[in-house]
Amino acid sequence: MMSGFGAMKKKVETELAKGVEEAPVVEGVVEPIGVTEPPKTTPSPMSTDPLENELEALALMMNQSNVFCGLVGHENTGKTGAACDAHMYNVAAGVAGNGGYGPDDQMWIVDFDGGGGACRSAHYGSTPNIRTWDPWVMQKDNRTAYDYPATHDRLMKVLMFALGKAKEQDEDDYEGPRLRNLLITAMDLFDSVCINNMKIYDMDTGAKDAIEASASAINKSIGWNWNIRSTRYHQVTAICRQLVKLGVNVFWETHLAPEVFADQNTGSWRPKWEKQTDNVLNQILWFHKRIIRSDDGKETGEVRYEVEFFKSKTNPVLQGQSRIVFVTKKGEAPVWHGLTELREGVL
Repeated sequence: MMSGFGAMKKKVETELAKGVEEAPVVEGVVEPIGVTEPPKTTPSPMSTDPLENELEALALMMNQSNVFCGLVGHENTGKTGAACDAHMYNVAAGVAGNGGYGPDDQMWIVDFDGGGGACRSAHYGSTPNIRTWDPWVMQKDNRTAYDYPATHDRLMKVLMFALGKAKEQDEDDYEGPRLRNLLITAMDLFDSVCINNMKIYDMDTGAKDAIEASASAINKSIGWNWNIRSTRYHQVTAICRQLVKLGVNVFWETHLAPEVFADQNTGSWRPKWEKQTDNVLNQILWFHKRIIRSDDGKETGEVRYEVEFFKSKTNPVLQGQSRIVFVTKKGEAPVWHGLTELREGVL
């Protein structure tokens, strides 16, 4: 079955190539004497104007996925677990060739904080259906642990490799395993990579490493160009948008930071990522855990792990709704529910 932009464009070309059918012959009709039939012409199958051709293709083109989703919450609230669960659920239930997942379809995790690898090994063993990539590149002969430019470059290479896989599997004759989901854990740590690159390498501060770049004297004297940091950060946004168009569900996970306004802590929390991130995502799921208390205020020993549909651009019915994904209670076995909307792909 044809899929993707290439297949849709091919269909447009086929329709245009049919040309104009000859008029049927009707018995009893005599051509007028002296009238010469105009010469028959075959229209060009495609216009010489590339924008006209693109316009025709756009009539049929649509994103193969709409999932570009942020997973927000404190540590150990089920963010990675919900994404991995949805993938493995579909691998088990899917029917290859019928819109479902194949038995070898993959989820890739670019694992900045190690949570993806921990979830995989704890709950799914060494399954080949989930692949975890370590984005960090270590320094050599330096007092800081990480090589920040090399780490940024490695992330870009992994994502471009994923984009190549997405384009390959979009071909009509592709029959191999598919990349279905891509998760980047701890986008707050990736943001710190972009900030350190800005401070050390992009602005000629004289700092040799992240330790010197964090010194208060440098931070007070330098007017940071945050556009540089944002440009590095949103290079990843551009690639992920292309992955979504080609049918890969993309998830960005981050932790929370205290919300500060006018140098005062407001008592609320905010996602700890570059500030424009909220605007580029189609969905944001906010994970939290709630301690259940009795009528007299005492803890019952039950904890409910819940998710709120904080932003639901592609399904307004879900906006503001909450779901329970996991329940623990003292003396009882934990109960994992997962997130139905992730499993069923109705975000």
